Amino acid sequence: MSPMQTILDFIAAWNDNDMDRVHEFMAEDIFYHNVPMEPIVGRTAAREFADAFGVGSKMKADWKLISIAENGEHVLTERLDSFTTSEGKKISVPLMGSFRVRDGLITEWRDYFDLPTFERQVAAL
Repeated sequence: MSPMQTILDFIAAWNDNDMDRVHEFMAEDIFYHNVPMEPIVGRTAAREFADAFGVGSKMKADWKLISIAENGEHVLTERLDSFTTSEGKKISVPLMGSFRVRDGLITEWRDYFDLPTFERQVAAL
């Protein structure tokens, strides 16, 4: 499977709300960084971060892929990531994602977005 297909399947797992499958795409020692927040290292820590935010339990993801490009192990995405609470409230954040895929697993993942845009929406939940 190509790195691009891995990322397409990863996004599909988010949109299916299948958090077990989402984390199966990650290498055990994944470097995950929501820039400008603090980086996270390791699949377990990435899972704990998603769980703390409520994705998969209190929130459903809906990621819209706008653009995608692949160069060797690297995949770049332009996305609109939305999350809807069980009460129907929504957070949407435009972002750019950068992934590195080796042997079918994501080893590096960085999402670049405007933190104040995200924080304003979270505060309104």
